[in-house]
Amino acid sequence: MLRNVRLLFAKELQGAVRDRRTFFLTVIFPLVFYPMVVSVMSRIGDADRGRAETIVATVLVVDQSADAAFGREIAAARGVRFVPARDVAGAVDALRHDAGHLVMEVAAARGGAGAPAQSLAVTLHYDPTNLAATLAAAAVHQFLDGYAQRVVAARLDAQGLAYDDLAPRVSVTTAEVATGESFGRLFLSRLLPYFMVLAVLTGAMGLGAEITAGEKERSTMATLLVSQLSRTEIVLGKFLTVLAISLASCLLSALGLLVGVYAFGGGLTPSSLPTSTVFRLDAVAFGWMLAVLVPLAVILAALVVIVGTYARSQKEASTYLLPIYMVIVLVGMVSMTGTAAFRGAQFLIPVANALYVLQSVIVGDIVFLDIVLTLAANVACGALLIWLAVRLFRREAVLFRS
Repeated sequence: MLRNVRLLFAKELQGAVRDRRTFFLTVIFPLVFYPMVVSVMSRIGDADRGRAETIVATVLVVDQSADAAFGREIAAARGVRFVPARDVAGAVDALRHDAGHLVMEVAAARGGAGAPAQSLAVTLHYDPTNLAATLAAAAVHQFLDGYAQRVVAARLDAQGLAYDDLAPRVSVTTAEVATGESFGRLFLSRLLPYFMVLAVLTGAMGLGAEITAGEKERSTMATLLVSQLSRTEIVLGKFLTVLAISLASCLLSALGLLVGVYAFGGGLTPSSLPTSTVFRLDAVAFGWMLAVLVPLAVILAALVVIVGTYARSQKEASTYLLPIYMVIVLVGMVSMTGTAAFRGAQFLIPVANALYVLQSVIVGDIVFLDIVLTLAANVACGALLIWLAVRLFRREAVLFRS
């Protein structure tokens, strides 16, 4: 049996390597596309930092406070450009026409017991999705903090008290411990598992539908069925071919992404970090990643073979595989955000568990129980799907349905 499976595997693999489409999607695409993706992201990061450094906040001020001291502070402000406006509605409308970054509405507010006779109520109107507006809001907050401090100092001075003598001595020093390597691990822990799982699925989809539903459509499947190969041997041979191509696509995609980060990842590193983005994947982490990826590839390859066996044509198989692809994309996007955390029995959920385990392995936070649960769930699921593919292939009503 193993000899027949090996012969069919070699034949199908040779055909896949000779196929230009498979070669392009498996080898050329990941080694060229992913470095380009990282390069573009790096350039965007550099451009955003450069734009943020050159932004001068333009604030449309609707001042209804009649506070002379505040008016003098606005006139003497540096680093923020304050432009008077008549009313809030007109200022907000002007904001929509790029007349400024935000609108600051200032009104007088009476304080409560023990509060100053008159206080200021400040409302900021801006679009939080706009980077320039967000930076301008931060600059205005800094200006208001400085203004409040100067007003308090002036009032204390009028009473013969020194602000520095009354203010608590607080010295805050920020010491960043993040390095280029730690940032590189965090960045890749979000991107790398997602792209690797997608590469496994796309590699399996491209070839799996071709050598199952495609052969049924071309009527070449009958040649295999009348040969000395059993149905089980045919399924296993095709499954191993899809598995090999999908794993090759996955590893080459990871290589392409790593090359992109090494060559073009400088723009992705925050400017506050002392070193550039450097990422080193040791042998232990790489071994764990392979251990997690192989059962995952088995699941996806077996799933593609099942769909291809059931479909009447390659086009129909692609239609059935599209929802599976979209579900994987959705799960991958959720894992990239880092907002959802897997714990305990959640690692028994196939595919999603592999994404989160790969993330923890890359950042160096390996939890062996999570890996054991992931491997147990995915190996069991993969074995079940292979058994189902064999059972499905043995049914004439499915194999030759019209």
